[in-house]
Amino acid sequence: MSFSKNSDKIYTENSVKFDFNKDLLFNKNKALQFSLLEKLFYYSLFLLPVGLLFGEVPTSISEIIVVIFWLSSQKWKNFSYAFKNQYFWLLSSLFLIHIIGLLYTTDFDYALNDLRIKIPLILFPIIFFTTSLSKNFVVNFLKWFSIVVFINLSFLFFHQKFFSQEISDTRNASIFISHIRLGLITAFSIVCTAYLIINYLQSIKEKVLFIILGIITLLLMLSLGLMTGIFTLLITTFFAIIYMILSNSNRIYTTIISVSTIIFIISMFFYIQNIYKKYFPNINSHSSNNNKLVSQYTENGYIVFDNINEPQLKKEWEKRSKIPYDGKDKKNNDLKYTLFRYLTSKGLPKDSFGLAQLTEKEITDIENGYPNYHYVNASFLEKRIYELIQEYNYFKISKDPNGKTIVLRLFYWNIAFKIWMKNFWFGVGTGDVPSAYKTEYQNYQNIHSDAQLRAHNQILTYALTFGIFGLIIILLSYFYPLFTLSNSEDYLLFFMFSIITFISYLIDDTFETQPSVTFFAIFNTLLIKFCLENSKEKLL
Repeated sequence: MSFSKNSDKIYTENSVKFDFNKDLLFNKNKALQFSLLEKLFYYSLFLLPVGLLFGEVPTSISEIIVVIFWLSSQKWKNFSYAFKNQYFWLLSSLFLIHIIGLLYTTDFDYALNDLRIKIPLILFPIIFFTTSLSKNFVVNFLKWFSIVVFINLSFLFFHQKFFSQEISDTRNASIFISHIRLGLITAFSIVCTAYLIINYLQSIKEKVLFIILGIITLLLMLSLGLMTGIFTLLITTFFAIIYMILSNSNRIYTTIISVSTIIFIISMFFYIQNIYKKYFPNINSHSSNNNKLVSQYTENGYIVFDNINEPQLKKEWEKRSKIPYDGKDKKNNDLKYTLFRYLTSKGLPKDSFGLAQLTEKEITDIENGYPNYHYVNASFLEKRIYELIQEYNYFKISKDPNGKTIVLRLFYWNIAFKIWMKNFWFGVGTGDVPSAYKTEYQNYQNIHSDAQLRAHNQILTYALTFGIFGLIIILLSYFYPLFTLSNSEDYLLFFMFSIITFISYLIDDTFETQPSVTFFAIFNTLLIKFCLENSKEKLL
């Protein structure tokens, strides 16, 4: 949307007509003030991607600034037209059901804090459905979003390489927001970059610039080990290719994207295969322990729980480290088991002789929680792949879900489903989710207290919180726009975002942190509104 310098013209916003002569230009100073505030409002929206990528406080600040300029530019006058829009109510229902859930909750402290976090679910439908979104604005907003993601990842990469201590847990590479959320945001930024290059960037220079930006963003995602983002990008691209084929999209672009995806998948396959061979070689290692389960715990092909002389290890370890032998390493794991694994990974005996072979640097690595000497110099991606393989192998042997990311998620889903079944119709209410989990976990004493978490599944969270009605609302808010906006020229971008959203729903409590819910609310509302305002004119 833009203001006309010609005072005789009329502009349209959400089917609302303002006559500049009659409504604004009768007072020249008022008109100039309104125009400036209007521009400031649109500029303030560009703060949102910056805020959500740099944590909760910047997210809140950017939202407050947007609200101030939204009020100042008198967008609230379009409330009545937003209320007539079915999509506005559909999206707002994700928040409004939390208000209804207050009627039968008991923990109002938690409920009010939960409502505070969920404010973006109602805030951005109000803001965007009372605002005209020109194609030029949305394109520039998506460009800026892709650039901000690139800057964020670049900062994290250089911070880790040159300014921070060794990070033993790959999930700590993201210092501002959750590594899962960062991965999903990065995947969407790459999708946006590709979409803009194909559909909207006209000059060769700009295309080349964003191609380079997209490639570097992908490489940064790989180097930071954002596994969620990598697999989300692959799944999203797969469905996008199917859509492009079925909709008879441009064959050249479809072929390029398909071939690039196949090459990437093949490369990842061989990369993972090499990691597996590196950490799990076929070494003819025999255990003196007759316990078959114990003999299957290995590091680099060597058996971990074999030939261990704990008295010698404890005596020599406490001569060389301030961390007690029976204490915890910096990843909060039992240090002695980290020591067992590290010595094993080097093929050394677990006794005073083996410990004497370690350098001071290696002692520090063990204190930092590195269980394998390969792990120390590995990339974040290699570390994360190794962790996932080890988690699966150890669960297969021990059947203990503690500390196993994928297995625990399945367990959390089961817990959430049981809570829902006990409160099928209306759920436990907005504020009683923590107490419901606390009660249910009393039946699972084998799960460590620090691992007694929530569903990590937004669909199940809505079901257990608000019952069958909550489940209907979250599914309707997802699928209704997906099926009814298919005639929009920019439907493919919304379709790809919806795939990312659904993955997010399945693996995370998407609405439980402010940056997470803000990311969803901004782009889901923005793209739905954008699709509504654009006619069918496919370029892809």
